[in-house]
Amino acid sequence: MRLTQATQPAGDKQVTVLFADVVHSMDLAAAVDMERWREIVTELVERSAAVVRQYGGTVEFTGDGVMAIFGAPVALEDHAIRACLAAVGVQEEAKRLAVEVRERDGVDLQVRVGLNSGQVIAGEIGSGSLGYAAIGEQVGLAQRMESVAPPGEVMLSESTARLVEQTVMLAEPEWVRIKGTDEPVRTRRLVAISPRDGPVGRAEASLVGRRWEMAAVGALLERAIGSRGGVVKVVGPPGIGKSRTAREAAAAAAGRGVEVFWTFCESHARDIPFGVVARLLRAGSNVADVDDEAARARVRQQVANDDPQDLLLLDDLLGIADPDVPLPQIDPDARRRRLTAMVNATTLARTQPALYIIEDAHWIDAVSESMLADFLAVIPRTP
Repeated sequence: MRLTQATQPAGDKQVTVLFADVVHSMDLAAAVDMERWREIVTELVERSAAVVRQYGGTVEFTGDGVMAIFGAPVALEDHAIRACLAAVGVQEEAKRLAVEVRERDGVDLQVRVGLNSGQVIAGEIGSGSLGYAAIGEQVGLAQRMESVAPPGEVMLSESTARLVEQTVMLAEPEWVRIKGTDEPVRTRRLVAISPRDGPVGRAEASLVGRRWEMAAVGALLERAIGSRGGVVKVVGPPGIGKSRTAREAAAAAAGRGVEVFWTFCESHARDIPFGVVARLLRAGSNVADVDDEAARARVRQQVANDDPQDLLLLDDLLGIADPDVPLPQIDPDARRRRLTAMVNATTLARTQPALYIIEDAHWIDAVSESMLADFLAVIPRTP
């Protein structure tokens, strides 16, 4: 019996489309021999495709660049931020490759990246033999965003910018003319993926319609300041105001002199063990702005534990381990238990109130979830 793979019928999908292309590719191709140019393009495309797949995108090739779709065939709630992360990753890979190309070939390799979000028709073409693809006006607009991006930069359409403006750093709006339109269109250049650890103090309009919820959070904040820890779980459908409520709570806590430590979970990272716990501990340990040696010294001043092996495990978790010092050889469960015990002991020893916020907890990795369950059980006993 012969088996054939069923194709995925084309249908409407909400996606973000990414286009990446080499700047002045014809000039570069003329400056090196044909075989060398093929090597450069192959390396660039392979590196870019690896980044796209890391963030859950579907890759297509466009000669000397790539097109990627985020949100199809598998629907992704965070398709726009994944595309931004991939765009930054593609530029980082391109810049690394450019160093090699400049040294060997004496030419400057640069890439433009453009993003656009919207509804497309996506599915397999020609009984699946031609692969999975997306078509529609939004695909063309993504390509136009790439064409107006400065070399080495990422340009976002207004639709993508609206989806990610609370998560990334964007330049001021620019009005540009693109092919196929009579009027200039509004664009935003992606500056950086901003850390979501600490949006306290952002100017926003007054929060309306959450009086009961904020009163409950305020009461728990008073309990924490009075040396009685507590846990709040905020649940609701997308767009209802969970992040805004968290920001209001953070601002209220900061206004009372309470330290605020903020971290978040990402759907593309839910298979990375310890990922969320590591972020939370890095935020709480204040080690992001110093070198590894100074960070290790700072951690030892803060942690209520003098077991050298446990401290080495913590250094490794925080990404500040000394490469010349071997790590303890223990199984993953033992590592989790020892780290959990150390974190909980340090939390119990804390004398000043703190607010920890974990956003998008439905995307938490399994190891972090287990550790945080133990951590939250300790919170009501903390001062």
